[in-house]
Amino acid sequence: MSHKDGKVVPLRPAFGLASAIPPSGANPIHVLAEDLSALRSAEAALQASEAARHELARRLTEAQEEERTRIARELHDDIGQSLAILRIQLLRADQPVSDGAGRKHRSIQELCDDLKLIINKVSRLSHQLHSAELEYLGLAVAVRGHCREFSEQYKISVECSCEDIPENLDRDLALNLLRVVQEALHNAAKHSKATSIRVTLRGSGAHLSLLITDDGVGFDVGQAKLAVGLGLISMRERVHLAGGEFKITSAPGTGAHIAARVPLLLRPSGLP
Repeated sequence: MSHKDGKVVPLRPAFGLASAIPPSGANPIHVLAEDLSALRSAEAALQASEAARHELARRLTEAQEEERTRIARELHDDIGQSLAILRIQLLRADQPVSDGAGRKHRSIQELCDDLKLIINKVSRLSHQLHSAELEYLGLAVAVRGHCREFSEQYKISVECSCEDIPENLDRDLALNLLRVVQEALHNAAKHSKATSIRVTLRGSGAHLSLLITDDGVGFDVGQAKLAVGLGLISMRERVHLAGGEFKITSAPGTGAHIAARVPLLLRPSGLP
């Protein structure tokens, strides 16, 4: 059926067509009909939402496999190889070097220093997978700790400020915010060429606010949303999962500004 403005509108009779056909010679009967425009729009939106959900699930699966591959490679190629070499060196520790008069293989103390480096690598990898600081000391301590470790690893100055963060914060909320911080810093190290980053986490009334800014090269936000990478999607979905708002502002040459605001949720009393 065409609307008075010429637009074709899908309609559905509100009752059977047979009851709307008058006998011969009788006055015509007005047929009640339902405008299906809103329904069709809702169906299209639902289909688009389902397509987006499937795409997100696919990318999440790919990201999980990439993360597993990265961890396996780091364990085998780096940590595993380092331990194998260390074992050989321990067997020869302090022994004379063949064809090297007066020379000895590396000492036990030197090898202990190498072992300490390997232990630090294992600890860092474990911390990336699960934060004991978050579980036992709370979100503020975990965020400060991660910022400090990130700064030491990547030689990028990180100014971290955490204020008025409850210690009994809901575990899922705390984990989501920590993952957002980790992802934002990881992206900055990988793409931004930043020399300094500022992380601010603050509790205010019934909300928590997280701000992360860097002085890097910046990027086109619109193009980044279309990229294959999962970083921005992961951060946004974690914030939305917590019932919050997420916004990222950037442009080439201006650095990046990430802002998140989530409702403050505490653990029920009596839970550890």
